[in-house]
Amino acid sequence: MEKERKGPVVVTGASGYVGSWLVMKLLQKGYEVRATVRDPTNLKKVKPLLDLPRSNELLSIWKADLNGTEGSFDEVIRGSIGVFHVATPMNFQSKDPENEVIQPAINGLLGILRSCKNAGSVKRVIFTSSAGTVNVEEHQAAAYDETCWSDLDFVNRVKMTGWVRT
Repeated sequence: MEKERKGPVVVTGASGYVGSWLVMKLLQKGYEVRATVRDPTNLKKVKPLLDLPRSNELLSIWKADLNGTEGSFDEVIRGSIGVFHVATPMNFQSKDPENEVIQPAINGLLGILRSCKNAGSVKRVIFTSSAGTVNVEEHQAAAYDETCWSDLDFVNRVKMTGWVRT
C-alpha cells in the first residue's frame, strides 16, 4: 500500500543543520520536498539528504542561491503549497556585513516572497532567523528562548551595527 503523498513543499538551505532535519521530518510525514542548495553537485553537502528514507521517491534537489537573480526561485516554488525559508547568507569574517550579509538576506527573502506570490499556490511561508538576533551580547547565556534578544547597546559599543537591526 502506497503511503499518502503531500505537498510539494520547498526547503531553502536544505543542506544545513536545521534544513536537513526539516527535510527528514517532512519526508517522514510523506511530503514531496524540493530542497534548495547552492551547489547540487557538491556530494559532501547533498549526500546526507539523498540518503534519507523516502528521498528516492519524494525528494528533489534544486540549485538556488539567495544572491541569485530576481526570479531565481520561481521554478522551484511554482506549484508548491508551502515554503520553509531556512537559508541565510553567512560570513562571520565580513568587513562589510551590511552589504555582504544583511542586504543579501533581505533581498533573498523578498525574492522568495515574490516567487511565492507569483506561484499563486503557496498557502504558507515559514521563515527562520539567524542566531544573531538572540545571542550577540557581552556575556553569552547558557540557553536562549523566545524572550532573548541581542544586546543593542553592546552591539553598537563594539561596532557590530551591521549584524543586528533595531
